[in-house]
Amino acid sequence: MIKKVLVPLTGRPLDRRAIATAFLLADRFRAHVEGLSVMPQVEIRTSVESAAIPKALVEQLIRIGQEDQARVVDSAHALFEEFRGRFAAVEADSLTGGGEGADGLSASWQQATGPLAETLAEEARLADLVVIAQTSDGTNAMGPAIEASLFGSGRPLLLAPTAEPASVGSAVAVAWDGGAAASRAVAAALPLLQRAGKAVILSAEVADPGRTSDPDRLSAYLALHGIAATIRKVTASGRAVGRALQETAAEAGCDLLVMGAYGHSRVRERVWGGVTLDVLREPPAIPIFMAH
Repeated sequence: MIKKVLVPLTGRPLDRRAIATAFLLADRFRAHVEGLSVMPQVEIRTSVESAAIPKALVEQLIRIGQEDQARVVDSAHALFEEFRGRFAAVEADSLTGGGEGADGLSASWQQATGPLAETLAEEARLADLVVIAQTSDGTNAMGPAIEASLFGSGRPLLLAPTAEPASVGSAVAVAWDGGAAASRAVAAALPLLQRAGKAVILSAEVADPGRTSDPDRLSAYLALHGIAATIRKVTASGRAVGRALQETAAEAGCDLLVMGAYGHSRVRERVWGGVTLDVLREPPAIPIFMAH
C-alpha cells in the first residue's frame, strides 16, 4: 500500500510536472503527499588574493543569497499549495502523517538546508515513493537526486513525464526481462498493479534469456495477486530500447510504465549504455516507476 509520496521541489518550472504527478498518484490511494524544498547552505568563498573582502560586504552577500533562496522556496511552496487546493488535500503535519486526513488525501510541506541528493536519500527512507521531474534542457540537473533516490533510499522512484499527466496508474505496463531489478520493481509496484484497470507485460526478445524471463511466468505470478495481465512483444526497430518501451506502453493505452533501474552496475551502464540511461536522458513520455 502506498501511504506517503515524497516530492522534492527546486523552484524550477519542472516542479509543476512533479507535483501534478505526485498528487494524481497519491489520489488513487488517498495517500499523504509531502513537498520537500532543499536549499544549499549560503556561503561566500573567496580566493587567498581576495581574502581581505570586508566582513560587512560578506554579510551583505550572504543576506542577498538567503533572500534569493527564500523567494525560490516561497515560489515552490505556493505552487505546492495550488495543487493541494486543486485536489482538496487536507493540510497535515509531516511528522504525524495524515493527521485528520489519515483516511483521505493529505499534504504537508517541509524545508531543509543541505545537499539535495543526500537530504533526499535520507528523507525518502520514510516514504513509500519519491516523485522527481527531470530537466529537459540537457543539463541533467536532477541526475544526482535521481541516483541518490534509487541507490540511497531503498524506495522506488516515479519519474514525472514531459508534460502534466491526465492520469497515473489507471493502466500499467511492466517492462520484464526476468532480472533482479525488474523483479524488485514489480514487487514494489504491486499496489499500483492491483488498483489498475489494465496490466500489460512488455517483453522483448533477448539474446540470452534467463529462467524467469518468460513473460508467461510473470503473468502467472501476477495472477496469484489477483492481477490479470496481457502480454505484448516489444520490437526496437532501430529505436533506443527505453523509447521503444515507452512508445509501446503508450500504444497499449497505459499511463504508467514499471521497470527495473540499473540492472547492471552504474559503471557498466555508463560504459556500455543501458536502458536506464536511455530513459534518464530526457523526461519520459509517460510516468515511469523505477526500482533498483
